[in-house]
Amino acid sequence: MPGLADILQYLPPFVAVLARVGGLFLFTPLISSSLLPAQLRAMLVVMLAVAVYPVADVSHLVGARLDLLEIAPLMATETLIGMSIGLLASMPLMLVQVAGVIMGQQMGLSLGQTFNPALDIESESIGQLLFFMAIGTFIMLGGVEIVFSSLMISFTLVPAGGFTMAEAPLDMLTGLLGSGLDLALRVSMPVLAIIFVETLAMGVLMKTVPGLNIMAFGFPIRILVGFVGLIASIGVIGVALENEIVFALDQTQQWVWSLAR
Repeated sequence: MPGLADILQYLPPFVAVLARVGGLFLFTPLISSSLLPAQLRAMLVVMLAVAVYPVADVSHLVGARLDLLEIAPLMATETLIGMSIGLLASMPLMLVQVAGVIMGQQMGLSLGQTFNPALDIESESIGQLLFFMAIGTFIMLGGVEIVFSSLMISFTLVPAGGFTMAEAPLDMLTGLLGSGLDLALRVSMPVLAIIFVETLAMGVLMKTVPGLNIMAFGFPIRILVGFVGLIASIGVIGVALENEIVFALDQTQQWVWSLAR
């Protein structure tokens, strides 16, 4: 029977694997949602760590005597790997809500914000609609599988403790941030254009009929034409979302492969 000392020698490498897997659950779409109970997410992290441990390159940590000052940086860098993979993949889904905020502001829907349980924040109703649309697209494109496979590949490319802060994907995050903001503008542009035309029409009508209560009359019209523009452009929005998510997943895989020694 193995003694306690024999078991404890495998604790440092398992902690490293656990930290990398746990980092994936911080930002990855769907599995980072607060809709999943914290106990369930913790159980999934431990189960995945146990499943990944036999194939992870952690032999150099077996039997290592690490104190707190050594184990803390190890856990931080390992967590950063999983967190970076999840953050790169989730960037389009986070930024697509910006389009909803822009459209909601112009349509006047920002007066009534709703709670988004997937992100545990308040968001615009249109932003929430676009976010769940993006979640569905992410799942159909196999985003969850790609994220997990990228994490598995990282264990073969980067041994536990072999990652440095200098290898963090800051350039890719910056690029995806710019691309996501461009996506938000492209998604919101049809609604902004039709609301612009509606604003001009209401301005002309107000000058033509001064006695008309433009606030009471124009507010529901603006919401109506905004939703018409959104429904008319939903197909184009779906294509733009798909292209951006594919791009983000491709960037995620490229960064993981760039870690090869």
